Amino acid sequence: MMNTQARSETVAPARALGRLAPNIPGDKSISHRAVIFAAMAEGESHVTNVAPGEDVASSMRCVAALGATVVRDGLNVRIRGGAWRDPSEALDCGNSGTTMRFLIGALAGRGIAATLTGDESLSRRPMLRVAEPMRELGAVVDTASGGTAPVHVRGGHPLHGGHIVMKVASAQLASSLMLAATGANGRVTISGAGTARDHTAKMLPHFGVAVQRNGDDIVVDGPQTFRAADFRVPGDPSAAAFWLAAAAIVPGARLVVENVNLNPTRLGFVDALERMGAGVTITVTAEEPEPMGHIEVSARPLHAIAIEEPEVPAILDELPLLGIVAAYAAGTTTVRGARELRVKESDRIAVLVKGLRALGGLIDEVDDGFDVTGPSTSLGTGSVPLRGATVESGGDHRLAMAFAIAALGASAPVTIEDSGCVAISHPSFFADLEALCRG
Repeated sequence: MMNTQARSETVAPARALGRLAPNIPGDKSISHRAVIFAAMAEGESHVTNVAPGEDVASSMRCVAALGATVVRDGLNVRIRGGAWRDPSEALDCGNSGTTMRFLIGALAGRGIAATLTGDESLSRRPMLRVAEPMRELGAVVDTASGGTAPVHVRGGHPLHGGHIVMKVASAQLASSLMLAATGANGRVTISGAGTARDHTAKMLPHFGVAVQRNGDDIVVDGPQTFRAADFRVPGDPSAAAFWLAAAAIVPGARLVVENVNLNPTRLGFVDALERMGAGVTITVTAEEPEPMGHIEVSARPLHAIAIEEPEVPAILDELPLLGIVAAYAAGTTTVRGARELRVKESDRIAVLVKGLRALGGLIDEVDDGFDVTGPSTSLGTGSVPLRGATVESGGDHRLAMAFAIAALGASAPVTIEDSGCVAISHPSFFADLEALCRG
């Protein structure tokens, strides 16, 4: 089905899909947190089903450079944390914005001096949004002239309490502030997280840190000490989204993804599929510390929907994939309030627009989103809205995987350039996709 080249993958249209999705990687967002929290804790923690990609590996390397003992055995990691030290070299965060932003707060809260660097893509992403609120708490954090990496956290500056009003509803920013607050002398109140992912607030108590939720405010009283704990990472809903999208666009498909994280702040894409007309069934198998269970999606005629700004935090990473599904849905799907896509691993709006147009899709670009017009008739009527072509991933793992899913319902194979970037989050993606399409 696929022709693997040094820098590209070719994906053919799918005639059918298997009933059970491939095992999905451990949740990347939760894996970052578990690794960093365990490294901050006194004692030894065991984290199982850790996400296999390069991003989480960056977090492991950085906390090891700060003094934690990290021993990895496949998808399981043993971490002995405790006191951190100033690293002897810059902390290389690779392509991981989560690693860099979380560590800014963790370092500031612990009074550790360090420089954080990253690859070319990460070095273009905004870090001033983290540095500025840290300064309000007494930290000394410097960025490059454009507000980007390298980021320098200066040691020896104790943090104090305060009330931070976030300008961006960002889970990474809220998490960084919570980590800083655990080392502050006093109460830190964080406002403005909105509907952003709440994994950190849910997981910190598991590692011995008390967090209060007062309406939309998050409150942490510092200083607090992390306690070692064992943690099993549930499956990543962002990784599951690609298989669920495949089930929604391949006629006759019915697919179950098992053992996936069901945190409501992560199910925006699943909710969108259901609103578009796909059959969706969710089965909860566990509730604590994160809800987990199974998601089944079956193909049905799809129709357009509108995504507005309040919905964006719960679906941000999956919006390019939603744009692909929209090409198979009757009517015009609109996305607004998603300008944050411009400052991810790539300008995801621009890369999506260019690629979808190459495939014959009808898409219009706006500053904070896009409009995708699907076929005049919906799925199941024989309409094939996309054609084969070569598309560019922009070096962005989520775009590479999204274009691979687009190929499943196209009229001819699709070649994705620079597809090796999927190793950032899902190294086995193309092999798993091939297995899924074999049934």
